Amino acid sequence: MIEVPSPAMGAGQIRLKSICSGVSHGTEMNVYRGLAPFFRKKQDPETRLFLKAREDESWDYPIRSCDPGVWYMGYASVGRVIETGQDVSGIKVGDIVACSAPHQEENVIDACEAVILPDGISPEAGILFTNLITAFNGIMDTHIHLGDVVVVSGLGVIGQLVVQMARMSGASRVYGIDVIEKRRMAALENGCDEAFDPSDRDVALEIRKRTSNRGADKVIEASGNPRALNEAIRIAAPETTVTALAWYQGGLSSVDLSEEFHHNRIGIKQSQTGAVDPSFSNLWNYPRRVEMCLEILNKLNTKNLMTTFNYEDIASAYRVIDKEPEKVIQVMITYQGGQQK
Repeated sequence: MIEVPSPAMGAGQIRLKSICSGVSHGTEMNVYRGLAPFFRKKQDPETRLFLKAREDESWDYPIRSCDPGVWYMGYASVGRVIETGQDVSGIKVGDIVACSAPHQEENVIDACEAVILPDGISPEAGILFTNLITAFNGIMDTHIHLGDVVVVSGLGVIGQLVVQMARMSGASRVYGIDVIEKRRMAALENGCDEAFDPSDRDVALEIRKRTSNRGADKVIEASGNPRALNEAIRIAAPETTVTALAWYQGGLSSVDLSEEFHHNRIGIKQSQTGAVDPSFSNLWNYPRRVEMCLEILNKLNTKNLMTTFNYEDIASAYRVIDKEPEKVIQVMITYQGGQQK
């Protein structure tokens, strides 16, 4: 942790006093562990290829958020507006907003990037907004139909949100997969018909037993584990597509493309925060997805996902996520004085 001066604020910006923020157990931990591709490569914006980076263009490990060019840790924050700059309209002092901002006691952001949380949505639920956009994109990219059998692999916070939205989308049965008991129990509370531990049974066979040997109509892989991606391919019905809603790191040596992938003609579709299927992106632009996700957030069960740490103890929070993931689903950081008016 480092102390920095209060950030300067310009026209079109707002200053926030942080109330709470969520630690990403996927993206942030890949940075925390030094696994993110930016430690060795740089994405070229024109070709969208990751190319070998010069020494001054890549990150060093262990990472420090104060190093030049480094992505500050944290992106799911909720704060109270305490100051507005010139040319800001539609947001006033006292509003509670969700935004993409690091784990800091105070943040300055462009007003256009803030999402005002309506009455009825707590700041604690609001830290899930960024993850909800990702999960919503995954649901949209998966094209769930009425009556579909849906399997969600990886029951972290993204998976928990996907389980609930798969139900909303008309799935007749939703099955979850995770090695961690705490996550499986939460998923059952959140709408899963069954939640399997892949370490004690062949889940692909179990799904075949429940679908007259068809396999799952839709499989969403949200764990980031290459072995889970391989199992998702085995679980999927022939001629279907697995939605990969995770950020996989390094070579996926556990993925076998010679068996079910090849013979069952399985597709793999990457889904993430930045975009949705071009076939409906003209209808579902970002503002509309924000509006829909705020409505959905009010309907989701999120209370059984949270474990709270004080900001002063944020280092312990990262250690728990890294070394004892069975204890937490979504770590929430709280900030002293953030709720005061």
